[in-house]
Amino acid sequence: MKPTIFIFILLSFFSSAFAQFTYEHLELDTAGAYQFKNLKIIPIRAKSSFAKANARADSLSNAISLRQALATNQAAISEHKNSRGRIRSDVNTLTIENFSDQPIYLMAGEVITGGMQDRVIAQDMVVQPRSGSVDVPVYCVEKGRWTFSTKKNKFKNYHDASMHLRKVIDRQQSQRAVWDEISKENKRDRVRTNTEAYTAHANSPEYIKRENEYLAFFNEKFRNKDSIIGFVGVTGGVVIGCDLFASTDLFYREYNNLIYAYIDEVLTFGLPITMTNQAVKQYMDNILTNSVMQERFIQQNGKMFKQGDQIIHITTY
Repeated sequence: MKPTIFIFILLSFFSSAFAQFTYEHLELDTAGAYQFKNLKIIPIRAKSSFAKANARADSLSNAISLRQALATNQAAISEHKNSRGRIRSDVNTLTIENFSDQPIYLMAGEVITGGMQDRVIAQDMVVQPRSGSVDVPVYCVEKGRWTFSTKKNKFKNYHDASMHLRKVIDRQQSQRAVWDEISKENKRDRVRTNTEAYTAHANSPEYIKRENEYLAFFNEKFRNKDSIIGFVGVTGGVVIGCDLFASTDLFYREYNNLIYAYIDEVLTFGLPITMTNQAVKQYMDNILTNSVMQERFIQQNGKMFKQGDQIIHITTY
């Protein structure tokens, strides 16, 4: 066998072996797209080969979301403390402890309320069962408060930040940039807040009413669990983002938080849908054609979370 032919076969083998999130194993379901007002969501469905191609993700088959862990007291998040147990003035680090026998998956962009100030998770991570105290990188999303209150002592789940804010968190990785983005979105949405809190949106009846209309529509569409492992979201003539997960179970566990990122993005920046399915396909080709194009595109337009060689989560903007 000639060396060039051997090299070609070898490269083809490795390309196929590591093509975990490609058209070989996934389908962009434009025919099954869901649209409500200014948000169109196109599901990404797993083919029968997807589970085998991502078998190494089985270690997260019983993982629980941060939302579920906090709601059921299977985990607790607290302010970062020194060796004497005193709270440190460390805005960008919290501590989590997993009390359960299951791993907990934390996703960048998840907002939690409480403590000395509200925060947002800065990066994807997995907290192992019975973990003990583990540091969690975060950003502050409530610039004007650094104090406990009786109502805000315990950290609780809020939901995912908007796609604009998630992009700032992932790409700029700057506390100042996070605060600037929150100020911009609060002003655009006419949200009043004494502590410059991103979560002050929850205090606006009009905003919540509009948000709930979108939630009711999309929650009904995603009510029955099937082969979906992610989706791409569109408003106006642009893709606002795409989220893909290593299994249908992981996607559906994260859905209840994730859907807010797309809805809140549209409530703040949305426009009537003009983007064609062909244009969405061209965008997704950058991600799903092959692993080389995928990594190149994500380096410029998103992030990829892996455990070893196994992709767990892809986000693009």
